[in-house]
Amino acid sequence: MKATLSTDVTLSYDIFGPEDGPVVVLVPGQHQASLFEDVQVPYLTKMGYRVVTFDLRGVAPSEETPPPYTVELLAEDLAALNELLGLGECTYIGYSVGAMILLEFAMKRPELVERAALIGVPWKASKLQEAIQAEAVTRLQSDQKVPALLEGVYRAMYLFGPRALNRDAFIAPFLEGLQGWAESGGHGAIGHAEAARLFRPSEQEVAEVSVPLLVVGMEHDIVAPRQYARELAELIPTAEYTEIRNSGHASLLEKPTEVNNLVGEYLRTGKVGKPLSGARARDRAADDGHAD
Repeated sequence: MKATLSTDVTLSYDIFGPEDGPVVVLVPGQHQASLFEDVQVPYLTKMGYRVVTFDLRGVAPSEETPPPYTVELLAEDLAALNELLGLGECTYIGYSVGAMILLEFAMKRPELVERAALIGVPWKASKLQEAIQAEAVTRLQSDQKVPALLEGVYRAMYLFGPRALNRDAFIAPFLEGLQGWAESGGHGAIGHAEAARLFRPSEQEVAEVSVPLLVVGMEHDIVAPRQYARELAELIPTAEYTEIRNSGHASLLEKPTEVNNLVGEYLRTGKVGKPLSGARARDRAADDGHAD
């Protein structure tokens, strides 16, 4: 289905599950709506949720409007989609860029958020991630082409954790698929790369978030390092932090069952197991080279 929003963009969206089920909106990263539909939608609809998926502005089959994009603009699209579908206050799950959008959404439109799970949210960038983002923007703006095999290897190295990279049966299918990203580009890719690079909310801004959040970090994530995910949760009084071990940024692919289980528990109870604290938190901070 497609709908033209009040933000002057036409988005593609789908709705799954029972009409009377509580609504969960899945907010994708780049090229992630179909991944949500393969992995999360069957699990959530089986639990009785009514699930909304959509493709971001710039990602086909949604409209590819010209840049610049900002995370603020993408959050306005989400609010406009909520308004058009008459969803009101509901639950959201966001991954990567989608988690950035949800953080902005929680800051600016809290009346529409019952609770939200932010998986791999790159709200702060390490020096390595700054370099990755700068390279992406430069390459896309200059229309440079990367050889397909190199593109696949490059993306695999920063998306997956060491265990996945060393499992041939796991990594082989993704290497071929990731090579296709070398041909992706256009307005959407440039727009999203620029938006992600520019989104840097202040600690004061995020500390004012008042809606319940689950912040999910991944042990080997270099796109959204776990120490920054933990810091975000510590800044927000209504946030809880949990971590997926032995996974890189692409946890939806590496650890789909674990992601589903923790999201399902959060949706049912508002909590996920025991929060990291005390010795466990200090140990992990020491691993990162940071003190809590």
